[in-house]
Amino acid sequence: MGEYTDRLMILLIAGGGLGTFIVAWFGGFIVAGTGGWVENLGLAVLVLLFVGVLIGIWHELNSIDAEQQ
Repeated sequence: MGEYTDRLMILLIAGGGLGTFIVAWFGGFIVAGTGGWVENLGLAVLVLLFVGVLIGIWHELNSIDAEQQ
């Protein structure tokens, strides 16, 4: 496997684990405790958090690569 596919696999594993944690655990609290537009807003915040963490992981992988060169 090449370097790009290694990074992609790490990102997929980290994203899958984090996504499962965020959506299943926090999402369960939001759905159970709220309703209407507040629920939609809460789930949107969770999605933005998830995407932000994935971007952070990708950025960190790129910065490690830049330091090694």
